[in-house]
Amino acid sequence: MRILTSSLITLILIAGGAVIFKVSTPSKCASIRGDDTLFVLTGDSRRIPYAMKLLEHHPHRRLEIIGVGGHEYAALIPDNIKQQVSLETLSKTTHENAKAVREITIKKRLSRIVVITTEDHMNRSMLLIKRQLPNTSIIPCPVKLQNMQPEKRLIRWTIEYLKYIATLIGLESKA
Repeated sequence: MRILTSSLITLILIAGGAVIFKVSTPSKCASIRGDDTLFVLTGDSRRIPYAMKLLEHHPHRRLEIIGVGGHEYAALIPDNIKQQVSLETLSKTTHENAKAVREITIKKRLSRIVVITTEDHMNRSMLLIKRQLPNTSIIPCPVKLQNMQPEKRLIRWTIEYLKYIATLIGLESKA
């Protein structure tokens, strides 16, 4: 009976944490200034087009696409905004993305940045970037998971929640 009670309590805590994780996730983009630098973390096809749209009519905004790797994202960038966009090619994980964001932010002496990633990925990304840049104002700008089957959405949220827990307890380089 004790094992059953302990298991039930553990399950309730995990489920409750998942609800808090989902509810605490920013649901819309915070206020972006005309001269903000946007950092988009690659990994989902929705992120880069969303970030590029935020450059429209804002010639002083910069876009840093983090974690490009061997992908041909440069070909997707319209000619009229190419001068506003930089590609970071070395980072492959969210932990490495956060380090790359830190390096660029320090190099460019930015005191405020905007982070663009999908809504399910936002909490963990923000946690990792805030650990790298504790004195920088970090503005979340989530991309909605639209046109996705509910089961796939639930799986993505669950995986990100588990990775978030791993990050909280210090396993972020493996999450």
